[in-house]
Amino acid sequence: MKVILAGYNTDTENGSETPETISAAYARISRDPAPVTELRKQSSCEVDQARKSNKTIVYKYGHGSIAEHAVFNFDILGVSRLAAEAIQSFRLISFTEKSQRYIRIGEDWVLPEEVRQYSSVISNLFLCYEELLAALLKSGLSKTEAREDARYILPLATTSQMGMTVNARELEHMIRRMKAHPLREVKDIAEALYSAVLPVAPSLMLFTEPTEMDRIAHMRPVPFPAQDDVVLLDCDSDQRIADWLTELFGEPSFDTVYNHLGIHDALPRFWELFRSDFRITLSATAYAQLKRHRMSTQLVSAYDSALGVTIPPSIEKAGLADLFKKECSRASDASSELGRNGEYLLTNAHRRQVRICINGREFNHFIRLRDDAHAQWDIRKIAAEMISMIREKAPQTVKMTCGKSRWEEVTGKPAL
Repeated sequence: MKVILAGYNTDTENGSETPETISAAYARISRDPAPVTELRKQSSCEVDQARKSNKTIVYKYGHGSIAEHAVFNFDILGVSRLAAEAIQSFRLISFTEKSQRYIRIGEDWVLPEEVRQYSSVISNLFLCYEELLAALLKSGLSKTEAREDARYILPLATTSQMGMTVNARELEHMIRRMKAHPLREVKDIAEALYSAVLPVAPSLMLFTEPTEMDRIAHMRPVPFPAQDDVVLLDCDSDQRIADWLTELFGEPSFDTVYNHLGIHDALPRFWELFRSDFRITLSATAYAQLKRHRMSTQLVSAYDSALGVTIPPSIEKAGLADLFKKECSRASDASSELGRNGEYLLTNAHRRQVRICINGREFNHFIRLRDDAHAQWDIRKIAAEMISMIREKAPQTVKMTCGKSRWEEVTGKPAL
């Protein structure tokens, strides 16, 4: 595993070598009448004083928002897909990850020491991946289609890499919370992030030791017994948005807004008054798509073999389902006695449950991407079920909520 600090923002005009001087200068705007350009110049000339000021403002006064002016870019390499999920669970980071959908995966994985005696299980999964990939290509699928479906047999131990951008306030929160994570690998990543950033911005990394609250945040419930993949637990009607429309326009006319909505427009913020609450049972592959919608509230259960596995239809059609299920079963059996570390041995096909609360504005964005013809088939199936359920409860709220490929059909408007 490698964590490399690739870059960070500095005051280039004044030759500062740390983002701390910008944080310190901007912190003074609220109390110092001098022009901000002068405040930046002063901070850049007095780095030690800027650091002292930052510590006072964050530690003594609790104004952690000044740390948001410092932004860092990291290369993160050689981490497992399982650990990548922990990193990407944080709402206020930006990341781009290596895609198993587009890249042929070699035999490369991360296993904690306690699980290394099960390396043969991992090796067999990679051999099965190669067999599935060859068979799917022979069946007529394109390289992308074959890789997309063959990857379902890959273990969560498979290595990944990502680029990550994060501000100092969220980074401090990440480090503290990841230090409390049950997986040793995630704790090691937290330490590596801290070691990389501390020499550059020591005054903005103050609260990095985990508390009991950080440990509680990692608790996960046992999944509910297998049932429908998508369950709508609760949902508003159209009324809350209708009430706001009445305050704005004198009548609850949704079309007053929809008449101006284009394919690339976000709905106005008052669509967030609508809330829906789902329990979704889905594969690790589909979860990799769902977790990107971080403006929703997502609470996850453990991966659980009792929830079964998701088998791609192309693998069923190619007559490879028995092979697929046999390897998934071996992985399940090996993982069953290993606790949380056993999840490294599970595959992208294994399933977990996610409790997701999502507002109307984010739901519109989610459906545009995930119920689209270009969306990955697994998450698209889930998205289609979700929008179907919401249409029954709040038809006006989601009247123009659809995948981009269906925009003209649903809205009657041109896509361009």
